[in-house]
Amino acid sequence: MAGRSFNDIGQYPVFPWVLADYESQSLDLNDSRTFRDLTKPVGALNPDRLAQLIERYNSLDGFPEEQKFLYGSHYSSPGFVLYYLIRQEPFTSMHITLQSGRFDVADRLFYSIAETWKSCLTSTSDVKELIPEFYTCPEIFLNTNDFDLGTTQSKIKVHDVQLPPWAKGSAHEFVRLHRLALESDYVSKNLHHWVDLIFGYQQRGEEAAKAHNIFHYLSYEGAVDIEKISDDIDKNAIESHVANFGQCPSQILTKQPHPPRHPRPSWRPICQELSKLKDLRVFTPKKQFGGYQGSEANGAVLSIHPMSSCCVVIYGDLSIGTYRWAATSSGNRSASSFSFKMQSLRTLGSRKMTLNGEVFNAIYPLSASLATRKDEFADRNGRLSMGNWSFAVLLGGAAKDAQRRRQASSRTKVGEVPLSTLEASSYIISSGYVDNSIKCHTLDTLQQKDSSDGGHRSGGINCISADDEEFICTGGVDGTVRVFVAGHDEVSQALADGYVKTSSSSASSSTATSKIVQLVHVCFGHQAPITCISVSSDLDVVVSGSQDGTICVHSLRRGRYLRKIHARHFYLQKKYFDATRAQKSVGIRKIALDRHGKIIVHLNDGMLHSYSVNGAVLCGADAGEKLNCMKLCADGEVLVTGGESSHVVIRQTWDLSVRCVLDLTSHGPITDIALTPSSSDSAHQYILIGTSDGRVTVIGENNTEEEDDDRSESGMAYLDAN
Repeated sequence: MAGRSFNDIGQYPVFPWVLADYESQSLDLNDSRTFRDLTKPVGALNPDRLAQLIERYNSLDGFPEEQKFLYGSHYSSPGFVLYYLIRQEPFTSMHITLQSGRFDVADRLFYSIAETWKSCLTSTSDVKELIPEFYTCPEIFLNTNDFDLGTTQSKIKVHDVQLPPWAKGSAHEFVRLHRLALESDYVSKNLHHWVDLIFGYQQRGEEAAKAHNIFHYLSYEGAVDIEKISDDIDKNAIESHVANFGQCPSQILTKQPHPPRHPRPSWRPICQELSKLKDLRVFTPKKQFGGYQGSEANGAVLSIHPMSSCCVVIYGDLSIGTYRWAATSSGNRSASSFSFKMQSLRTLGSRKMTLNGEVFNAIYPLSASLATRKDEFADRNGRLSMGNWSFAVLLGGAAKDAQRRRQASSRTKVGEVPLSTLEASSYIISSGYVDNSIKCHTLDTLQQKDSSDGGHRSGGINCISADDEEFICTGGVDGTVRVFVAGHDEVSQALADGYVKTSSSSASSSTATSKIVQLVHVCFGHQAPITCISVSSDLDVVVSGSQDGTICVHSLRRGRYLRKIHARHFYLQKKYFDATRAQKSVGIRKIALDRHGKIIVHLNDGMLHSYSVNGAVLCGADAGEKLNCMKLCADGEVLVTGGESSHVVIRQTWDLSVRCVLDLTSHGPITDIALTPSSSDSAHQYILIGTSDGRVTVIGENNTEEEDDDRSESGMAYLDAN
C-alpha cells in the first residue's frame, strides 16, 4: 500500500502507536485514556515539545518556505526498522553493517517499550511510529539468538525487551493485547485521522501545517527530480538523504479526509465477551433426520459443515443430510432467532468405507462413540477409523472466484445467494475408503466427480482438512502430508512442485486437467502415522500431528518443511517441568490453528498444549477427558472442545482455563463441533454440536430462540467452578 513493502527497509510498512499506557498492571481497553491521540502526529503529542519545535521552525529564516520543516527526523526510516528488529536475522546483520561492524551502544538500542514510548514523547529528534511486527511477531522482543547487546550506563543488561507490566512478562501476551487494542472500538473510531496524517490530505501542504505534520522536504515523494541534478555531489547527497533518513508514503487521498471505519458489522463471533458466557443457551431442534427410533439417518453425527444458507450433516451410515439454515436478528441487537429445517437426505455414492473393526457407523448402538470404544486414537498400524476428520465441504476455487465477482458487481450478500447455487458449486471431499482414495462428490446430487489415490504410498489416509479457499490437505499412515487444490486448474498448475510433476508425468494432459482435486505438494517430516491436520491459507501453513507426539509445520503454497515441535519437550519448560513426561512420546489426538499462528493440540493422555507457529510453548492444561473435536473461535481467543464426557467446554486460549461448561449428557458423547460462518446474514454466530445419538444441537447467545412452532428442547449454560 502506498509504495510500502516488506522487501525494502527504506519503504517498510508503518503502523501507529495506539496505546499510551505502558505502566499499569492491567490494560483497560474501555478507557479512552489508555490510548494515544490518533488525531495528532507523534511529534505533536507533547505540547511542551511541540512548542519548542514550532519555535525552531519559526527561526529557520534562511530556508525557502517550502524547505522549512518542523521535525528533523522521520517516523519511518531504515534505522528505525533495524532498531525494532535488531534481535532477529537478517536485520541483526544489517544493523551491524550500518554500525560499521558492531552493535550500536547499548543505550541507543531497543531495550524497553516504555522507554521507547517516553523518548517518542519527549525527544525533539525522535518521532518514530511502529512497524507491523508489534502486532504480529512476539519474537522481535526476544533475544532468542543470545546476542551480546551490551549494558547501558544505568547498568541495565540489554537482552529481551522490557515489556509493560500488563504483559505479565510474556511477549506473546503483549502482542495479543496490543492486537486487541488495535481492533478496539476507540482505535476503530479514530484510526482514519492517523491515516489522513500518513497517507492522506494532511500529509503535505496547508492541511499538514495546520496539523503540525511537516517533515524535511526531501522525505516527500516527488520533492525533487533527481534526473535534473547535474552535480554529482549534490545528487549523491540527496539520494543518501532519501535512502537513510526516511520517506513519506505515497499520498493516496489528496483532498478529502479518509472516511471513518464503518460501525462494526452486525455479525459478531460467539463467545467474544467472556463475561457473557453465562448467557449461552442450548437448543436441540426436534425435527431432524437422525436421533430417534426409526429415523431416516442412522448412527452418530460424524461431521457438520455449516454454510451461509444451509448446513450439511454427515451421519454414521454415510447418509448426507442437508438442512436449510437461516439466522436473523430482531430490532433488539441482543435478540436473535434461527431456523433449522430438514431439506433433503441422500446416501453417499460409495459405502465402502474402511472397516478395520473400529469403524464408527450405524452397526454400533447410537449411544456408542469412537472415544468410548477404544483406548487409543489409532490402531496398531496407525490407522484411524471414520470421524469428523474424514470429511470436508468446500466451494470449488473457480466457482468461489466467480461468486466473488458476481457479488462485487451486484452488491449481493453471500447470505442472499440461492441455496441451489451454493449446493451446485460445492463439493464433499471424503476419505477413509478401502482403496485409500479421496473422493469428490457434488453436494446437490452426490454424484462422484473425482477420485484420487491420494498419493500416500502405504496404509491410506487418516485425516483430511480444508480451508475456506481451494486447499485440501491429507495426512497419511505413511507419515506424509499431501496438499491438493480443488476446482482450480490454474492454481494447481502454478503451485505443483517438481516431485509431483515428475510422479504424474505418465498421466495424460487431458486426464490431469479434468480432475477436480489435484495434488500439488508432498510434505515430509513425520516418522509415524499422521493423526490430525489443520490448514490456514491466511498464514500459508499446514500443521500436522502424528502418533509419536510430533508436530510438523509446512508452508502451504510451496510445500516446504518449516519446523518440528516435539510435544514431550513441553515438559522441559520451567513452569511445566516433568522429567518423566519429557522422556515419553504421547500421540497427538487433535490439532487446531488460528489465523494469528496459535496452535493448540490435544494429546492421547488428555493434555492440552498451546504453541506459537514458530514453536514457542505458550501454556498447557489437562482437558480431563479424551476430546473428539475442538474449535477456535472469537478470533482465536476462545477454544471450544467436546469429547466423551458429553460436555461442551469453553476455555480462554491465553491460559487454557475453563470459563464455561455446557451439559449435553442427554445426547451422549460429542462427535463434532462447527461454527456458522461470518457470511451468514445474522447478527450472531452459532455453535453447532454433533452428538453420538445422531442429533445436532445449536448453541446461541442471549435471547436466541428457534423460529418454529414445534419448540426445541433447551438447556442452560453453567459456569465451571474451576
